[in-house]
Amino acid sequence: MHLTPYQKRQLKIVVALVIGIPLTIFAVYQGIQYLSKASADVTPQDVVITNLTTNSLTVTWFTQSATDGYVIPLLNGVEQSPVRDKRGSGRRTSHYVELRALEPSSKYSFTIVSGGSKYTNSSGINYEFTTAPVGTETPIPNPIHGTVTGISNDDVVVYVFSKNKSTYPVSTTTPSGGNWIVDLSSLRKISDKSIVKITDDTELLLMAKNSTGKGAVLEGSYSSLFDSNGKLNRTLSLAVGDLGDLISYFPDESRLGAKVIDKPEPKPPVVIKPPTTPTQDTDREDTVIDRDYQIVHDLRWVDMVTGQATSNLQSGESTVLITNLTDVGFTVVWRSPQKVDGYIKYGTSKTSLTEEVWDVRDGLSNRGTYYAHSVESKRIDPDTTYYFTIYSGEDIYNNSGSMYSVTTLPTLSSPPPFETRSGSLEKISTPGDWIVIAQIVDDDEAGTLGSSKLMSTIPDDNGYWILTVGDTRSEDGSTYFSFSNADILNIYFLGAKEKLFEFPMSLSEINLDTSAVDSTVVENSVKLLSDYGIVNIK
Repeated sequence: MHLTPYQKRQLKIVVALVIGIPLTIFAVYQGIQYLSKASADVTPQDVVITNLTTNSLTVTWFTQSATDGYVIPLLNGVEQSPVRDKRGSGRRTSHYVELRALEPSSKYSFTIVSGGSKYTNSSGINYEFTTAPVGTETPIPNPIHGTVTGISNDDVVVYVFSKNKSTYPVSTTTPSGGNWIVDLSSLRKISDKSIVKITDDTELLLMAKNSTGKGAVLEGSYSSLFDSNGKLNRTLSLAVGDLGDLISYFPDESRLGAKVIDKPEPKPPVVIKPPTTPTQDTDREDTVIDRDYQIVHDLRWVDMVTGQATSNLQSGESTVLITNLTDVGFTVVWRSPQKVDGYIKYGTSKTSLTEEVWDVRDGLSNRGTYYAHSVESKRIDPDTTYYFTIYSGEDIYNNSGSMYSVTTLPTLSSPPPFETRSGSLEKISTPGDWIVIAQIVDDDEAGTLGSSKLMSTIPDDNGYWILTVGDTRSEDGSTYFSFSNADILNIYFLGAKEKLFEFPMSLSEINLDTSAVDSTVVENSVKLLSDYGIVNIK
C-alpha cells in the first residue's frame, strides 16, 4: 500500500497517541498513588493536654495530612459517646476537642480516632489524665488576645504556658482571620494543679501551631508580650512559618504519645483505566472539515460611574455606651461625627478624675483618629463606683455636667466558662472603624433569664472580630450569664441600634453584612471619551 507523505505523518501521530496517552495516564496515576501514600499519615502527633480545670480539659493533636478526628471517653472501660472537634466537622491537620462535665480530682481515660483508626498512647494503653482538685482560690479572669498571621483558615491552635514549663498550657483555636483570645486565669501548676497568679514579670511562652513543623513562638515576660489591656504588643508578630521540633517546648507532663490499636483494612486502590482509542482507517482518504468561527465582542461603551457608600450611623454623645463590664474593668464606646482622637478620664470621685486612658488601638507614643472609639479602663477594684468624662476631639461629654458613672461588679466565687463567638464584617472598606455591640437574650427559659450585660469589640483591618461571651454577667451582675444554644445573640453596630441582627448561640462563626445598615451612595461619573486612547477608532 502506497502512503503519501501526508498520510505517513498522520499515521505517526495516531501511533504516538495510541501509545503515549495510556503511558501518560499510567504515569500520572502512579504519581498520584505515590503522593497519596506519602501524605496519608493520620497518626496523632504532638498530643497535648491543655485548659485543665476541675471539671474540664482540652485535648489537642496534629496530623501530617488533613483528616477528621474525635475523642472517645471511657468510663469504667466502656466507651462513651464520641466528642468531636470544637470547630465542627471538617478535615484539618490541627485537632481540638473539649471534654466537659467532669468530676474534680478524678482520673479519666480516652482514645483518639483519626482518619477512621483508633489510637492509644505510645505505650499501647488508653490516654489518661486527672482533673484538678477544688481549691480555695478564686481565679480572676485575665484574658489576653492578638492575631496570628500567615494563615488562611481556622486550622491553627494557640498555646500559652510558663516559659520554665511549670504549668499546663492553656489554648484556643482561631477563626480564619487569625484573631485569638486566651484566659490566663486557667493556667495551673503541674506540681499540684493549683491556679497560677500572673504578674508583669511572669515569663510566658506564646505559640501558634498548625502542623508538626509549622508555627510561631514568642517568649518573654507578661509586660513585654502584652499591654495593660492584655493585647499582644504591636511590635510583636505571631507569623506562622516553618519551625521544627515545636513539641519540645511543651512540659513533659502535658505531652502524650500515640499508637494505632484498631486500623481498618485498607480499601483496594481505585484503578484508572486508560481511555480506548478508536481504530482509524488509514486507507481512506483524509476528510477535511471546514468550520467558520465567529468572535463576538459584546461591549457597550458608556459613561463610567463610581460610587462610595457612606454609612448613616448616628454619632455624638447619644451613642455613648458602657460595655464589657466586669469586676475589674469596663469599656466605654462612642461614635464621633468626624475622625478625631478620643480618651477618657476617670476616678472614684467626681472632682478627682486622675486616671487617663486612650483608645485600645493607640500605642504609648502614637494617637490615631477614628469615627468609632473604644477605651478600656485599667485593672480596677471590684464593687466600686467610678466616674468618668469623655474627650472626643474638641468635644467633651460629661453627662450634662453630672459625669458618667459605672459600678464594677462583685468578684464571683468561681471562674467563668471560657466561651467566645467570632465572625467577620462583609461589604465594607474600613472595618476597623466600626464597633460591634452584642447582648445575649434568653429564649428558652433555661439557664439565666432576661438578657446579659452589653459586650463590644472592634474588628481588625480585615473585618474579623471576636467576642468573649463566657464572662458576661446577668442584668444585675450577680452571676455569669448561663446560656444555651437556643438562646439568642443580638448584635448591632454602634450608631445603628435600630438595625438588629439575631443569631442563635449555637453559631460560632457569624458574618455581618454592613450593607444592611442604611447608607448614602455618593456617585462620581467619568464622561465617555471620544476614543478612549485607541488609535484609528471608527
